[in-house]
Amino acid sequence: MSEERVVALIRAHLQRYPEAQIADMYKLLHQGVFGPGHAIVSKKATREWLEHEAGQQTPAADEMLIESVHPDGLMVRVHLRPYLAHRGSLSALLDAFVRSAERVQGDPDTMARWWGLFQVLCAQGELCSRVCEQREAILFGRVRAQENWPAVHHSPAYCQAYRPAYRVLIATEAEALCRKLKIPFLMT
Repeated sequence: MSEERVVALIRAHLQRYPEAQIADMYKLLHQGVFGPGHAIVSKKATREWLEHEAGQQTPAADEMLIESVHPDGLMVRVHLRPYLAHRGSLSALLDAFVRSAERVQGDPDTMARWWGLFQVLCAQGELCSRVCEQREAILFGRVRAQENWPAVHHSPAYCQAYRPAYRVLIATEAEALCRKLKIPFLMT
């Protein structure tokens, strides 16, 4: 995988989400590498959380439905508000989410490389420098690496600004959902 595509992914998300903090950038890269596997404790609990979260959303067709979190578009976020606006089935989304989690293993070495690229961007005064300084990125990454790259939550600032509600899927599962909804699979 080309480093340029990882850098392009980071830059695109920083431009799209100017309120992003270090945890949000880590979450982006973590989702691209490890997918949704960390989020599934049991299918029953996962279904209950999806139903609860969906019940708190106001459908919004004007929001982006599919968003890439992988440099090659292999992993995506399916945003709930537009999914609900298109009358998407929660059962179908849950099944796609579970299948995605079963198919993605993730690689700690890839996560370390991608986080290293973020650190370099912070040092170069890129958009990343408004998120954190390189020193903070190095320390954050060092701690996460010692913890074997765990999942993290979005920052409070990100949650307040963007109200994230999505499920991470492999792109082929998201594409199949779009076919069921009879809408084009358009990824940003």
